[in-house]
Amino acid sequence: MRFKGVKKVRLLFLTGILLGWGGRAAADPPDIQWRTDLTFYGDNTEFFEPFRIRETILGQQFKTFMDVSPGADTSFWAGFFADHRAAQETGFPVLPILSFVYHTDTSKGIIGTLETIHRHGLIEPMEVTTLELTRPVEYGLQWIQRDDFIVMDTFLDWQQLLAPGQSEVFDYGGSAILPLDGSLALEGQLHGYHSGGAMYDVPVWNNLASGLGFKLQSRPEESGKTFLEAYGLTSKTTDLAGYPGPAVGYGLYVKGSFSPDNAWEFFGIYWLGQDYFSEEGDSNYDSVGTDGVYYLPTRHYEELGVRRQVLIESGVQFDFELRSHWIEDSWANSLRLVATVPFDLPVHLAASTANSPDSFVAPQQP
Repeated sequence: MRFKGVKKVRLLFLTGILLGWGGRAAADPPDIQWRTDLTFYGDNTEFFEPFRIRETILGQQFKTFMDVSPGADTSFWAGFFADHRAAQETGFPVLPILSFVYHTDTSKGIIGTLETIHRHGLIEPMEVTTLELTRPVEYGLQWIQRDDFIVMDTFLDWQQLLAPGQSEVFDYGGSAILPLDGSLALEGQLHGYHSGGAMYDVPVWNNLASGLGFKLQSRPEESGKTFLEAYGLTSKTTDLAGYPGPAVGYGLYVKGSFSPDNAWEFFGIYWLGQDYFSEEGDSNYDSVGTDGVYYLPTRHYEELGVRRQVLIESGVQFDFELRSHWIEDSWANSLRLVATVPFDLPVHLAASTANSPDSFVAPQQP
């Protein structure tokens, strides 16, 4: 097995906790939660088309960190994340979780490790769904807003630093929902991808995709949950060497869903594209083939699926998803299984001895 930076992560983790505890008044210990998530996942796609090829992703993830709140509006996270792909001989990357968080009842600003729930709300033509499994940890800046006026998640994710012979890589964007009344909302999407850097002689290119649409959904008091959303999208790709198509593309994305009991969900997607391309989007929506050479200007894509979400106990959840895909004139299928086991434990510090190394009280399993 190959361990990446385990000693460094451990040192950063312990240093962050000590900094959070040290320097505080003895009568005012911080609020500390020890948060842990275990994820067991499998995703299999049976694609044989030029746009997206088959892929099997199977593994387990472990995420644990201390959530320390020095005050009412600030906190920091310190911990680590590990991802093990299911094979006897495989890498075992370990990544730090380090974040400064400013939060109110309606806002959250993050510097460091970001929240990546549902790909920041981005739809499939913007970011492929497998990123939820392959890139659950991102680093950069993020602002989340949830109030009566708008629901928004904006981010800057730095993926690779600029170095001699190596491009800097980052992506950015987000999603926003503006409620218009109880059932209708205006939605916006933006995703940008940049590769390059001015200091060294490396290729510089950009890809930008954006969309505007609406969402019509059932009211909260209704028993069956339904929604229909439609987007008009555009993409622009500049200075990508060997790119075979026009710089600007367009697309129409429509998705409908019906959930009769808040457990089963049946959904369908329709896509019509013209010269559309998103670097991190689902390739089934692109006009560019996986080889970067094949090109089909006008694209048709449809998807039908069923999703089952089972809340087992104490926050433990099992999700099952089965999808059928019509890619131009051919048919394919895919399957996803995800089990999540979250548990949070409070860490108690005695108020009179908050700065003492003996003040730690072992958390008890609730």
